[in-house]
Amino acid sequence: MKTIHHVFDIAAPQAEVFGVLSTGEGLASWWTSEVAADTVAGGSVRFTFGDDFNPVMRIEELAAPARVRWACVGGHDPWLDNLFDFELEATEAGTRMRFWQHYARELSDDAYGVYNFNWGYYLESLRLRCETGTGKPYRVAA
Repeated sequence: MKTIHHVFDIAAPQAEVFGVLSTGEGLASWWTSEVAADTVAGGSVRFTFGDDFNPVMRIEELAAPARVRWACVGGHDPWLDNLFDFELEATEAGTRMRFWQHYARELSDDAYGVYNFNWGYYLESLRLRCETGTGKPYRVAA
């Protein structure tokens, strides 16, 4: 199976980046503006975008301030059973983020390309949120 992997640096403390990944308010500031999140391992996070893309993640691991792991349990069939890892390493300049999406089933090359492109956009939104206070999350229509 394929894996999406991104590595980038964020000029913000590791604990701040962890908070943006591990709270509903933090997640809503960079991925989608509508999030319902538990804040404990075993809990769930529901992301609302629209149409057939509303992933539900089970929180597999919250290891402050270094690691977050989700498993997709619903809301978007191509992602079912995928694992999502966010690994944070403190650096002199802030935090190095390593992200993986491990696919549970084969998809077309075009599908991987679209997901990879979108992750690039939203991970940049996460970086902007941490560095400037303002990300670029998807805005759910009212």
